Amino acid sequence: MLNRIMDSLNSAVIVTDVQGNIVFLNKVAEEMAGPFQDIGGQSFEKVMPESKIFEVLKYGRSVVGNKVEINNKLYVSNVTPILENDEITGAVAIYFDVSNFCEVSRQLETLEQLNYELSALFDSSADGLVISDGDGILLKINRAYEQIVGVKAEDFIGKHATELVRRGFMKDLVTTRVLATRKVASIYQEIRGREVLLTGSPVFDERGQIVRVIANVRDLTELNSLRRRLSESAVKLALYQNELSRLNAESIGDGVIINSPEMQRVMDLALRVAPVNTTVLITGESGVGKEVIARVIHETSARSQGPFVQINCGALPPTLIESELFGYDRGAFTGAKVEGKGGLFEAATGGTLLMDEIGDLPLELQVKLLRAIQKQEFTRLGGTKVIKVDVRIIASTNQDLTGLVEAGKFRKDLYFRLNVVNIQVPALREHASDIPALVDFFVRRFGKRYNLYKRVPADLMERFLGHSWPGNIRELENTIERLVVLSHGELLDGSFFDPSTFPNTIVSPKSQKDQQAKADRDALLEAYRRYNSTRKVAAVLGVNQSTVVRKLKKYRVNISQQKMDQQ
Repeated sequence: MLNRIMDSLNSAVIVTDVQGNIVFLNKVAEEMAGPFQDIGGQSFEKVMPESKIFEVLKYGRSVVGNKVEINNKLYVSNVTPILENDEITGAVAIYFDVSNFCEVSRQLETLEQLNYELSALFDSSADGLVISDGDGILLKINRAYEQIVGVKAEDFIGKHATELVRRGFMKDLVTTRVLATRKVASIYQEIRGREVLLTGSPVFDERGQIVRVIANVRDLTELNSLRRRLSESAVKLALYQNELSRLNAESIGDGVIINSPEMQRVMDLALRVAPVNTTVLITGESGVGKEVIARVIHETSARSQGPFVQINCGALPPTLIESELFGYDRGAFTGAKVEGKGGLFEAATGGTLLMDEIGDLPLELQVKLLRAIQKQEFTRLGGTKVIKVDVRIIASTNQDLTGLVEAGKFRKDLYFRLNVVNIQVPALREHASDIPALVDFFVRRFGKRYNLYKRVPADLMERFLGHSWPGNIRELENTIERLVVLSHGELLDGSFFDPSTFPNTIVSPKSQKDQQAKADRDALLEAYRRYNSTRKVAAVLGVNQSTVVRKLKKYRVNISQQKMDQQ
């Protein structure tokens, strides 16, 4: 019976005699130390060196809580003497396997450390955090939540979240919304004068039941304030950019406006290519400002101190273009100067030569131009001497050069030589957002020129924005000049702006000069009709009275000498 009781124990039991020799092992002890037939009768001290058995047998004192490691397991042993009539007759050693307990202890320590770290993280969050159970009972509140909402955690832990509303700390609860919808919810509200965003998230168990709701409270007051300030700054920046564009336009000239993304890309490309001494081809409809872009490239390049020379290849007869470009020697043709004459290539050396409407260049001259660009040398018309130059070529056109190449009207090799960098200037209708700034620029320019300072009414500006401007910026410029000269009072008179009378097609280069002359004529005649005095007209238009008289005669307006003197 005693043996069966011993074998039923979960602890190892080893009994020794008074000499310390093993006289009994239960089954757990045999599993730990070995079968009895192998170690029975042996010294316990030899089998278990750390047992301290002889200390127990010698002094009769128990040794308890001694930790030993056997076969990679941790045991705690208690060794107790056996007394008969106060005499030591042996000892009993009991070994308890505590390996599992130690592992649980280590896990518990790890959990405690993790809990400590999570608590520290919970409390160090700048956002307010509150955790409730699946019934809405508040379990944990961090310090940030206390500060934002104005509560003390100990007053609400263990109470339902609705207590926060009942006591007036909050207007609405994100926790109750999460419990009702089982989804993430957000609420924006004002708490204690602060703009806050509350976000709640559900936590589910394996059965799909909500066991926790984690609510986050974020103070957005400073962020919203920064957003408002940023928005205000953006408005100011737009105003500054408008003014900067106006100043840029005045400094560069000819009304170049770079407010729109389309024109900003054009100007960025022009400024990038300016320092590089390469050929540039500027394309776009008539009146878009190709010459202005060419001037920007020249004036921001290393050649800015050199001359800027331009020629319109479509405005000269083919027989004169070669002599204009390359010059001529004496006797080159009938009527030539005896001493000969240098051409525009020579005049532009050290600077930039703009060849406008390059698509109109005669085919027979294109070979000579190609050589002049590649070699930077040429011979004058009728001459034999090779002249070296240093000229940067910028070409511009409103024609489709690739189409001309395919039609055999433009040399392919010259096209590729010119089209190293292509800058496509958009039509005004493609960057209509620049129209108000352009209008303001031209109103200022012509107001200063004619001493007629005007303002643009809002309805007229709307009409400007609605017009397609087939003549582009040049058409807009001529229109503003006409309105400035013809309008009474300080506002531009929209009755002088009638788009139905404007051409529906793009103005050709050859007709632009005629249109400008017509605009000048109309302005002069209208001013004379209004003031009926050549002296007053001259003062208004800022020209000499003799110029007014000469032009009126040119336009067949009869003015007697006597009337002129009176005026």
